[in-house]
Amino acid sequence: MNFFARKEKNRLLADFINALLAFLRNGIAYIYLISLTLEHNLPASQFLLYFAMVGGFTAWIGGILDSFTRLYEQNLDLSTVQEYLEMPEPFLFDEGEHLAPESFSSYKLELRDVSFRYSGAEKDTLHHVNLVIEPGEKLAIVGLNGAGKTTLVKLLCGFYDPTEGQVLLNGRDIREFDRRDYYSLFSAVFQQFSVLEVTLAENVAQTDESIDMERVRDCIEKAGLTERVESMPKGYGTHIGRLVFEDGIELSGGETQRLMLARALYKNAPIIVLDEPTAALDPLAESDIYQKYHDMTGGRTSLYISHRLASTRFCDRIIYLRDGQIKESGTHEQLLASGGEYAELFEVQRKYYREGEDNGTEE
Repeated sequence: MNFFARKEKNRLLADFINALLAFLRNGIAYIYLISLTLEHNLPASQFLLYFAMVGGFTAWIGGILDSFTRLYEQNLDLSTVQEYLEMPEPFLFDEGEHLAPESFSSYKLELRDVSFRYSGAEKDTLHHVNLVIEPGEKLAIVGLNGAGKTTLVKLLCGFYDPTEGQVLLNGRDIREFDRRDYYSLFSAVFQQFSVLEVTLAENVAQTDESIDMERVRDCIEKAGLTERVESMPKGYGTHIGRLVFEDGIELSGGETQRLMLARALYKNAPIIVLDEPTAALDPLAESDIYQKYHDMTGGRTSLYISHRLASTRFCDRIIYLRDGQIKESGTHEQLLASGGEYAELFEVQRKYYREGEDNGTEE
């Protein structure tokens, strides 16, 4: 953000200076030409000739200034890339201990006294969090916006390094492992994702070599996209997006999210992470997809983030985050029975959906 603010500030300054100089050049030139016409009877043909010369000169000067502006912007871009490439690597890759593939039920995750603060922030997003996720457990992470749900999941995935504390895999600090091997343990769908300008099958498999089409079809069916795919001109070979291929198609928000779910299934990693991937779907469709994941992820550790509390009631355990800490933990029924903040929020959502159903009936 600082980089773009600096870049746009300089661009704005350059545009202002360019406009000011153009105004001064044109103003002085036009006043001079008009005075010549009035005082010395300058012929119309010469007036037009001089007028065109001033315009051409102004455009030439403006082009030079624009070139300097572009050169400065490109220099900023190159400097930022160079700065990024020279940043010290906080994680181990080839130097770290390699993780051998194990059965789906053999991975235990733990946050031990973990705090995390974003650069430049005044307070921690997560503050002294302790959490143990047993092998094969289905855990739902809920809370209001800004509670730290996504941050917690990205710490578990190894994308962030804790400000304090440790992230552990089977009792060992994940900093000891080859980070690529650690990443391979997770099959995740986050709120922000990329759709590749390739075929639908390649989007699911994330490769253009040795694609298991039977597996692609199975994942597409489980994600609820089979009917849509079969209606496409080239089926699984249909290009997605129109920036590269003219015959590409655009998917709706809900269809794109289902495609990302199919991609996560295809990877078949031992730990599944879903960070509100069904936000574009209605509550019933979201509940249906989560239920399918419940059926499909038997034996695998699963982490679910959802703002609709009812959609995660199938989970073994639900944790409620507020102010960067775990305030409540238990099953859906246990949390409702305790009458805490989770129960209050669930009641608010339930009333909202009931009102929506009543309005829909009246219409």
